[in-house]
Amino acid sequence: MGAEGSLVKTFAATLAGASRNQDRYVTGDGFAAVLDGATSVAGDRSHDPGWYAEQLADTIKQTVPQGDSLAGAVEEAIRAVRDAHGLTPETTPTSTVALARWSDDTVEMYMLGDSYGVIFYADGTEAVHTDDRLDCVAVNERAAYRKRLAEGHGYDDGHRALMLDLQAEQARRRNRPSGYWIAGAQPEAARHGITSVDRRAGVSALVLASDGVDPARHPDATTWRDLYEEANEYGPARTLHRIHDAETDDVDGRRWPRSKPHDDKTLLAIELGCHEAT
Repeated sequence: MGAEGSLVKTFAATLAGASRNQDRYVTGDGFAAVLDGATSVAGDRSHDPGWYAEQLADTIKQTVPQGDSLAGAVEEAIRAVRDAHGLTPETTPTSTVALARWSDDTVEMYMLGDSYGVIFYADGTEAVHTDDRLDCVAVNERAAYRKRLAEGHGYDDGHRALMLDLQAEQARRRNRPSGYWIAGAQPEAARHGITSVDRRAGVSALVLASDGVDPARHPDATTWRDLYEEANEYGPARTLHRIHDAETDDVDGRRWPRSKPHDDKTLLAIELGCHEAT
């Protein structure tokens, strides 16, 4: 899908990892976002994670143009969705938020949860932004399931049991100072998102992606710029399918130990064009 302004070109695609796609993305005048709803292995959420991600994406599209900080816009969106649907922290699905906003002067990036935001500079360098605090939670449980996959046990009942342990520990640490922060039913979590600001001059393009998009699992790419250039030339859907197909060849997760055979994948790229400093 593409949309063009005077200088800006946006193209995006999303691909379900299984029967339901829990990823969502949204674009607007001078901003874009990717949201990744978190699946509960235990099935104990009050709503589908994709439903929550969609509600939050639609509301972010309303709050960002109000001109508040990106953290403020996400906080207000979480509050609005919570209040509209009577959501509670114990049972509400959660979602990452990777949000970018650009103007004639600046490019802002906001990360809440483990999706990706990549800034490409005109000099050929790139900066990868993500919120990796989740990696510091349930470290032993994560290491256990990855070790078991690497040993060739695959996605069996034993793997599911380990994932239940992992998510139970994550729930205990969710939206706490000693844990990690994520969009759910607690608006104040948005204040803990990670924000960066760059001058618009010198920034050529941006990528927002859910964590199912991994350059390491692409058959040819070695960097995010490789993914961006392929998506720009052939369309982002091709890029997502190539990663998905590579995962299919690793059906038991031995080469790339990961929580499930296929995660949902969303890639949203923004070509900002040349913009001279004033």
